[in-house]
Amino acid sequence: MSRKGFVVLIIAVFLLPLIPVTNAQNPIFGVTLTCDDPAEMDVSPTGYEPVEMICTIENTATVGATKIEITNEWSGGATADMLGATGEYSIDAGESEEFTVTFSGTTKQPSSNSYDFEIFATVTEWNSIPLNEPFPRENDSFTGSLEIATYGAVELRINDVSTRKVEAGSEFTINMQFTNKGNDADKVRVDLANLNDLKQQGFSFIGSEFVAEDLAMGATETREIKMLAPSDIDSNLNVDLLFQASSTNDANADLSEISIPVSVESSESSVSLTDGISEVGEDDLMLYGAIGGGVILLFLLLGIVSRSIKKKNSKKNADQPAIELDDSEQVVEKDEFDDLFDDLDDFEIESDEFDDLLDEF
Repeated sequence: MSRKGFVVLIIAVFLLPLIPVTNAQNPIFGVTLTCDDPAEMDVSPTGYEPVEMICTIENTATVGATKIEITNEWSGGATADMLGATGEYSIDAGESEEFTVTFSGTTKQPSSNSYDFEIFATVTEWNSIPLNEPFPRENDSFTGSLEIATYGAVELRINDVSTRKVEAGSEFTINMQFTNKGNDADKVRVDLANLNDLKQQGFSFIGSEFVAEDLAMGATETREIKMLAPSDIDSNLNVDLLFQASSTNDANADLSEISIPVSVESSESSVSLTDGISEVGEDDLMLYGAIGGGVILLFLLLGIVSRSIKKKNSKKNADQPAIELDDSEQVVEKDEFDDLFDDLDDFEIESDEFDDLLDEF
């Protein structure tokens, strides 16, 4: 210790009892510590950021520089950490200095987590004089707590995302599963983003137009929405059902969306053949029937005429004398097919009512 410092120390020892003390702060040398309250820490996967807290230490001595040591007590464990709340600072009388404390932690941890801490500022030296016994050290402290912010996250699942083919006016059901992926209990809600458009096109609902459920952190629920397809449509209708799951806790949370195509078959197209027939009038049906009957009668007459002509030709051939050929000139070789139709020689065709119908021709 220098001679000058020793003299100052002796004077301080003698003057200290004579100075009235109005508070706990030492009037000769001392320190104050103030800190901002730390903000809640966002631990969501998409928005995580460490939290910073500004602290200020002040040398309250009227004369002489002061050396101040910063220490802390922290309950963070393995899921959170506090940096910057340690070190030594040399500050002139009446001056102050800031330092930054940074909090960090693991993402997706529950919002119920809370971490208490206390930061100490201790005067270890004043005017180059170490403050040990018999001179008590002066100190100040700040106590606080780091809180975890609540965030919302949801996941929507629909196993069958293929096109739903339904008939006009028929009922169909969409089954879904949604999960609370946030860090606190939350009411998860599933809506149709294009609800107004669907209503304008004639879709309606059996029961609620949306589903909602209070879910604990990590819990899953299975629900369904029943719908009625529009009945008054002139042609097939193709639409998309855009389902959105949202968090009630966090309006800024990302939506979980799934689109389901729906094809509604109109009643007119499903019975197009019946409708086509029904549109034909009775007069038209009678006309088509007469034309069809005439065509059939025409084929019958043609068949009868053809048969009668063949019969007349056969009679004329029978009346003409046969021309005999000399056996010596007939040299016909027999083959394997000569006796194939011999059995037909004894087959007689009976006459019917149509044989003499056109004899006069």
